[in-house]
Amino acid sequence: MNIETHVLKGNGRIPNSRLPVLIYRQVFDMPPPEMEDLFRDNEWPTDWHSSFGMYPRHHFHSDTHELIAVTRGTLVGRFGGPEGVSVTMTKGDFVVIPAGVGHFGESITADLRLTGAFPIGHAIHDFRLGYVEEYARMVDRSQRVAIPALDPLQGAAGPLPQIWHDALGGRH
Repeated sequence: MNIETHVLKGNGRIPNSRLPVLIYRQVFDMPPPEMEDLFRDNEWPTDWHSSFGMYPRHHFHSDTHELIAVTRGTLVGRFGGPEGVSVTMTKGDFVVIPAGVGHFGESITADLRLTGAFPIGHAIHDFRLGYVEEYARMVDRSQRVAIPALDPLQGAAGPLPQIWHDALGGRH
C-alpha cells in the first residue's frame, strides 16, 4: 500500500499537527457503497458526500480527524494553510486529515465525487477559519483528539494508528 505522509507545522493561525496527513494512493477499486461499508466496519462511518470539492477557504476542525475519499474525478487540495502542500487526488485515493490541519479545495474536475467520514463518535462540531486570537486554544484542543484505534481501510492491522503513535514518539 502506498501512503504519502506530510507533517505540517502551525503558522500562528492554523494549528496543523504533529500527526502527519496520510494520503492513501489507489487503495480502493470498488463501488462507493462497498467502500462506505468497509469504512463503517473499521469505525469510520460516512458522514457526507459532495460533488463540489472541499470547502473553498482554508479551514480546520479542532475536534475531529477527517477522511476524504475520491470516488470519481480529480481533486486538488491544499493542506496546512496557504504555505502548505498542494496534493492532487484521483479516484481510488483518500486522505486522512488530523484534527487541526488546515485544508482547502483548490480545484476539481466536473465529474468529481467525494465521500467524507470521521472516526466513530466524532463529527464536525467545530469549523474554524484560523483566527490569530484563538490559535493557542485551537492547538491545545486539536492535540487532545484521540488517535483512532482502527485504520479506515484495514482495521486493527492497518497502518494509521501505528504511523500516528510513532509520530508522537510512540506514546499511546
